[in-house]
Amino acid sequence: MGSITVTKKIDSATGKVVTSYRAFIRRQVNGKPVSKSKVFPTKTSAKDWLRENESDAALQQLGRTRGPTFADLIEDFVKAPPVRGTKFWSASHLEFWREQFGCMKTGEISRGDINAAVARLQNKPAMRRAHEGVKETGQTVTPATVNRYLASLSSVFNYAINHEIIDVHPLKAGKVKKLKESGGRRRILTPAEEDRLYEAAREARWPMMWLFLRIFLTTGARKSEVLKLRWKDINLDESVAVIPKTKNDDPRALPLVTDVKTALLEAQKVRPLGSDFVFFDPRRPERPKPVEETWKAVRQRAGLLNDRDDPLDRVYLHTTRHTVATKLLKKGANIAQTANITGHKTLAMLKRYTHLAAADAVDLAQKLLVDDERGEA
Repeated sequence: MGSITVTKKIDSATGKVVTSYRAFIRRQVNGKPVSKSKVFPTKTSAKDWLRENESDAALQQLGRTRGPTFADLIEDFVKAPPVRGTKFWSASHLEFWREQFGCMKTGEISRGDINAAVARLQNKPAMRRAHEGVKETGQTVTPATVNRYLASLSSVFNYAINHEIIDVHPLKAGKVKKLKESGGRRRILTPAEEDRLYEAAREARWPMMWLFLRIFLTTGARKSEVLKLRWKDINLDESVAVIPKTKNDDPRALPLVTDVKTALLEAQKVRPLGSDFVFFDPRRPERPKPVEETWKAVRQRAGLLNDRDDPLDRVYLHTTRHTVATKLLKKGANIAQTANITGHKTLAMLKRYTHLAAADAVDLAQKLLVDDERGEA
């Protein structure tokens, strides 16, 4: 017999009540209990699934699967030491997959199940972190985000393969295809545009805006890294700011160039007693500064606010990170040196942000492959 249970819970990110319907099938097949379940957003879809899966043939196939439930597999996975193929995962990603497949046996999760879950994931609201908590952006998750969810799922199945829980990886061999991702933001600031931004930053009402921008353009740091920077992380004697935990969960040292050190010394003299943040909110010193409106005004004053039709070609704070990485490579730094400054974890990620122009590639080829060859001759 099949049954449907209703679950209601409050989404911690949105505060909304989310209703889900879990369909269960329980039978005795060849003298042993066999069960199958799946979660749906509507009762109608749960009923349709029950009709399609209550046949003895479907349950006979289920009876031959093996392994723990997917929820139990996840519990074992997160406790296990990471090895090759299981290192990438996110707790929020795994929670989504637990909701989709938690009560299913690991061996019964099929390509169709995963593709159906991906379709639901594509309609999931994209979220962003703000000072007051996590908020919806008004958009759905990007293809890149979906692919990161799939990467976390793949790590779990790699763990199951390594421990002989399953024989076939349901995501491999093209069974579940990754979504095509955007090429990413392409804008690189020119020296003239940097100068205009610096000038506009000096004219901003917030006196720390120039220093804020200067740190971005001399370190390639992420927005969250700079906003969360605390005075205890600053070591002016060593000319570094040490970030204990980055987006990649690794510590990172930001280089502090001479004029940044000078500006930090001046800022340190007027820091409020109630805050350890370098870039504090003047109204609430115990919090980081909300910079969105100030940064918007700076771009507008510099003539760089929505100055191009394609959103990927417009100037954002992340454009500074892209600019720094590209400038370092163009001026002779190698990939390892660039990654050491910008904090990119992998070569593949760094390549997404560094697009040398064709002319630059020609110049490099001429200098490194032709002129040097002639010199050796």
